[in-house]
Amino acid sequence: MSALAIAPTFLSDFSRLTPEVQLDTLAVMRAYQAGDHPGAESVEGAADPRVRVVSIAPDWSGVIVPDPDAGAEPAADSDDTHYRLLTVRPRDEALRYARSLRPRTSATLTDAGSESVDPTPVGPPELSGALSAPFSQWRITLHPDQHRVVSTSFRGSAQVTGGPGTGKTVMALYRAAHLAELDAAEDPGGHRESILLTSYNRALAQSLSERLDQLLPDPDTRSRVRVATVDGIARSVVQSHTSVAPRMVSRDELAQRWRAVALADGLPFSGRFLVDEWEQVILAKGLELLPDYIRCERSGRVQHLAPEHRRQVWETVRRYVGAMRVEGLWSHPQLAGEAARLLGRTGPPFRHVVVDEAQDLHPAQWRMLRAAVAEGPDDLFVVGDPNQRVSDNRVSLASLGINVRGRGHRLRVSYRVTQEILDWSMPILGRGSALGMDDDADTLAGYRSLLRGPAPVVRGCDSRAEEFHALGEWVRVWLEAGVNPAEIAVAGRNHWVVRGVAKELEARGVRTTPWRAPRTPTRSGSAPCTA
Repeated sequence: MSALAIAPTFLSDFSRLTPEVQLDTLAVMRAYQAGDHPGAESVEGAADPRVRVVSIAPDWSGVIVPDPDAGAEPAADSDDTHYRLLTVRPRDEALRYARSLRPRTSATLTDAGSESVDPTPVGPPELSGALSAPFSQWRITLHPDQHRVVSTSFRGSAQVTGGPGTGKTVMALYRAAHLAELDAAEDPGGHRESILLTSYNRALAQSLSERLDQLLPDPDTRSRVRVATVDGIARSVVQSHTSVAPRMVSRDELAQRWRAVALADGLPFSGRFLVDEWEQVILAKGLELLPDYIRCERSGRVQHLAPEHRRQVWETVRRYVGAMRVEGLWSHPQLAGEAARLLGRTGPPFRHVVVDEAQDLHPAQWRMLRAAVAEGPDDLFVVGDPNQRVSDNRVSLASLGINVRGRGHRLRVSYRVTQEILDWSMPILGRGSALGMDDDADTLAGYRSLLRGPAPVVRGCDSRAEEFHALGEWVRVWLEAGVNPAEIAVAGRNHWVVRGVAKELEARGVRTTPWRAPRTPTRSGSAPCTA
């Protein structure tokens, strides 16, 4: 009995079909699975006698070839085999396409004179073992060329920058593990958390902790590394000195409160402007006196402030910050600044600090990290990419007492993003430069990948409803073609979009599971979505 799968590159064709032809295509695929299909026709004059066409709609046909993944190939005149669908086109065009295909023995045909691209990424020999390993192992795979950097002893702080997929986070993990192993060797009986591994995001910190557990299976060595967010460190430092848990307030709530203050004081500024001025100028520069605020350069701030207006802003900010203290309210940069002040009095609690996603930290948070470790060899190991910055923070590490000059490493080779994805995305991102944390321009020039895979497929939709429908059909095609549900991931720009997608899939009878569900993701999809 015949069966029908899809070629990896067929999905690009499917996205371009009309909804009616898409439904007809799915009907034919279901018929093959049920053993009740219309049968395939041989193609007169075809260069490869195994090529067949199958009727999809009155004027549409699909081109199919024996599936090389199904085992031994049958005789050329046999239809009792497993097929793979290459394309669906108008009948005359499908016949021309089928006649142009040439015999292949080891791969599925997808186009005249070319072979299909398997969806599994392929890479150089040094990564072959990692690419075939379970995803949990892939997440902690360090490229052999990067081992030297993570195990080097630096005379001071060091910085690693690089584009997406270059292994920066894995380098941070291995650096923390290396320092922990050195600490355990130097002080076998010690139980102090001497290394801090930190990032700005709670989910990322949790992921770092889980992966570090894999790298450091020895409990004694693992106990020497504290993994926490920067905000979590600030909170614990302040709470340890005040015995009161800080109450955090969001920027939106602050903006609403400060707008009322501005109106009461007759200031022609919005609450958002005042909050930004406080966080991006006063707290960022560590200003404590009005003359310093009047003199300071407000780089990056669009709205000009005359000296008399600065006096008004200063007084309003000072008064409201005082009211926040009375209420026990804190913003995150403010809390980090207070933690830095307290650590300056009590001394640094760590021997080494490793920072991941460093590009999005506020200057006040950097002051706290600087105060958390004594200046000296291997004090700070900073990992990030200024081109991926999502916040308004602009930081000069040197101005904050963190000197990485001569100890910077720029990664330009990706081994987690395929070259095809880079070729598609780089023109969108552009090749402009971002200001690096070492005060130098940082660009993606020369950025390339070691991996190859299929090209991304883009489909435009006229409405959200059409988008959800198209996505649901796409997932349905994958599932009916035999794709493991755990290998399908759906991402959205926010949780509202993700909820809409989940509802659409559930309505189609496709079970979904969130990112944190205990499932095993794969490299082709960064998280499971369907079950």
